[in-house]
Amino acid sequence: MVLLIFVAFILLCLGVDAIVQFRKQKKGIVQEVAYTFPDFFSENTIVVPKGLYFDKTHTWAFMDKDGMVKIGIDDFFPHVTGLLTGIKMKNSGETIKKNEVFVSIIRNGKQLNIKAPVSGIIKTQNKALLTNTSLINSFPYSDGWVYMIEPTNWVREIQFLFIAEKFSIWLNTEFTRLKDFFSVMQKTNETRYAQVVLQDGGELKEGILMDLRSEAWEDFQTHFIDTVK
Repeated sequence: MVLLIFVAFILLCLGVDAIVQFRKQKKGIVQEVAYTFPDFFSENTIVVPKGLYFDKTHTWAFMDKDGMVKIGIDDFFPHVTGLLTGIKMKNSGETIKKNEVFVSIIRNGKQLNIKAPVSGIIKTQNKALLTNTSLINSFPYSDGWVYMIEPTNWVREIQFLFIAEKFSIWLNTEFTRLKDFFSVMQKTNETRYAQVVLQDGGELKEGILMDLRSEAWEDFQTHFIDTVK
């Protein structure tokens, strides 16, 4: 009888320990994939990996050895929008053209239409984005890619793209344009932009569009994204 009680006690301890370890493991996984916002962002916090081509539309392109091109959104827009909650994608087989809308990114019903860096025929969607669009926030250059395409005008169009070093330099002027946009809009649409934060030195609040009304997103689309040539 004593032996049975002892065995039961050991099994109970092992069971409790297993539950504790499972909860710790689960908590660790959540912490690993969770997206957290720093307070501010600038040209110095944007990730710009080497080996990719970048466009003024804040998109990137990379040609694989087989001639297929993977394209996506750079690290800039996710810092402006905050954590993304949805996406509108084109289907496989559709054609995209440089400087035309190729994807729309969404946060709580508010969206931005992003223009393509190059032209081509979509061969594969990144279907993972349909259920976890925040991959663009966390891993814009790896798991957060948007399409794999067959390019139709690659040699000519890459002449208008940046490599990493030149793109980093260009970002300095782009952040000036971004700060000017919010400064002007805050003055002319004071109620709409009440939550905008431009600290001393002009630091931009992380996820600056995140909690603003849909009208502010429309302003950003019209007066910032659509003005790029």
